[in-house]
Amino acid sequence: MSLDFDPKFLDVDFTKDPRFVLGDLTPPGETFAGVREYGDTFPVIPESEWPSLIEAQEAEGGGAERLVTMIFDQGNEGSCVANACAQAHQIMQARQFGKENVVKLSAMSLYKRIGRSAQSGAMVSDGMEELETRGILPLDTPENRERFSHVHPARGFGTALPSLWTTTAERFLLFERHVIRNTAQMGTALLNQHPVVVGRKGHSICYVAMKRKGSSYVVPYPNSWDYDWGIPMGDMEGGFGVDSWGNVQSSSQWAFAITQVRDWRI
Repeated sequence: MSLDFDPKFLDVDFTKDPRFVLGDLTPPGETFAGVREYGDTFPVIPESEWPSLIEAQEAEGGGAERLVTMIFDQGNEGSCVANACAQAHQIMQARQFGKENVVKLSAMSLYKRIGRSAQSGAMVSDGMEELETRGILPLDTPENRERFSHVHPARGFGTALPSLWTTTAERFLLFERHVIRNTAQMGTALLNQHPVVVGRKGHSICYVAMKRKGSSYVVPYPNSWDYDWGIPMGDMEGGFGVDSWGNVQSSSQWAFAITQVRDWRI
């Protein structure tokens, strides 16, 4: 089955959209020192097997796009890296613990620690490292206020983190991530339903699946521009963009797959 969608959401030039705020500062040639490559832990799936695996996933309802529980909205702040990281974390929560147990997260509680200002942007590697070392806070919702001692809003760079916030943030640590170094690893990660955070054209997004488009592949991502941008996918009525395999190839040079998060229930 080939994915059909409005072509204006294919290979979007983010810089030409009025919602764009420079957010991804990841430089070309980053070394990823000390982080394992995806293929060193997970066997790379031969490309010859991709079509049949995609077809099998579609027969079951789709890939990790089904695990998306919300579309983030960064507003006019350059917090796309934090939003992509938080989205990937929530997807892994859904994969590990079930969608009914996903805790919505505050991307701003992460961005405040990796950005210099509301519009400064941040580096993908800094977002990943901060998720690993100090975690992320739950989003400020009535449900989360009842369950957790510390919460934080979705936006507002100037909003201070609550006192002793790390005790709650550490319940939402990133336990395992891997560097994606080539498209073979990228395809394998997406087929394994491991979300991949990438930087592209000054923006950061979270790849979630592989789909067929004619004789090639496309990769959908839940953007951080709210529900009224993009196409519907999974349980979401909007918010998704799609990248061609050519764009995925160029994005693979500084990508991270999230493969395990802490179980906040323990």
